[in-house]
Amino acid sequence: MFARRITDKDTPGLISQMGQDLDETHVMVRRMQKWAGETGLGDLTEALRVAARAINEATGTAQDAYRAATDKKEARDR
Repeated sequence: MFARRITDKDTPGLISQMGQDLDETHVMVRRMQKWAGETGLGDLTEALRVAARAINEATGTAQDAYRAATDKKEARDR
């Protein structure tokens, strides 16, 4: 398979997909956290809480990066 170079035009779409993946991952981690809490696995519950917070932070950063990439693309298209 031939790979092509990723360009600035590709960036918004890639970041958007990452954001969607992060959202789905956050939901999954929260479900695992809830289950671990109900099961009495305190250390796992805490680790998953930390993971959920990190995923949430990454999602916010991805949103910022998406806005910056789309602003850059719009400025270039003018």
